[in-house]
Amino acid sequence: MTKFETIQSRGPLPIREPAIFPVHAGKRFIVTGAAGGLGKAIANLLIGQGAKVVVVDLRQDAVDAAVTELGGSTNNVFGYALDVADEAASAQCASKSIEWLGGLDGLVNCAGIVLHADPLAISRADWTRQFEVNLFGAYDLARLAARQMIADGVRGAIVNIASEAGKKGHVDSMAYSASKAALINLTRTLAEALAPYDINVNCVCPGGMATPMLREVAAVYSGLTQTPADDVFAQMQSATLGRHTEPREVARIVSFLLTDDAMMIRGQAVNADAGDTPY
Repeated sequence: MTKFETIQSRGPLPIREPAIFPVHAGKRFIVTGAAGGLGKAIANLLIGQGAKVVVVDLRQDAVDAAVTELGGSTNNVFGYALDVADEAASAQCASKSIEWLGGLDGLVNCAGIVLHADPLAISRADWTRQFEVNLFGAYDLARLAARQMIADGVRGAIVNIASEAGKKGHVDSMAYSASKAALINLTRTLAEALAPYDINVNCVCPGGMATPMLREVAAVYSGLTQTPADDVFAQMQSATLGRHTEPREVARIVSFLLTDDAMMIRGQAVNADAGDTPY
């Protein structure tokens, strides 16, 4: 008879690889921050599920590389270099993306930056930059996408990528945490504003993912604590998984929130950190 124990020594939980179905066949999405990490994982999954995608990121070379990796125009992948903090440039990006795609069914706001500093020594410039990218840029593209979907009568969806930091807050990334908390609130109010048009809005709050951004965070904390960066990175893994969350695991949640199956989930900040955030 098998003996079950709640406390046991075990290795990390395996990554599940579910089958991919064309749940987004013919749909058209913009994904920001899509040249690497979570953004590219989201774009890759949506493409695999049959969608046309515009890959948006800051640097042209990174955008070009991502588009090539994801299949290029023959795979209905387009690229646009954009600093989402630039309101006028965001409008041009939205217009060109809609032209390429022939309309719009959804938007994923994944672009984001984190700047670490002593909580009592954060410069106004660092506050401004993080809010411009993490909040204002997300709002600009969300309203542009929503206007297009309303004009076309599209019952679409918007997913914002927030963070568990937006709920918990982190001392050494106070401005970042505040910007993500604001993004959670924006998601809630925008969902209410767009509900009459049946445009669904939610956000996802990832925990520590195995991405270059988390490596950068680990390097910063290493300098503050004099702990080797690799050790800091290892400590940022999920307690329940016994490993870091992989971007493609979070991408599946984003994809679901873009489907009609998620229409009863509205204005929510969905945790994607393997249970580390309990609210």
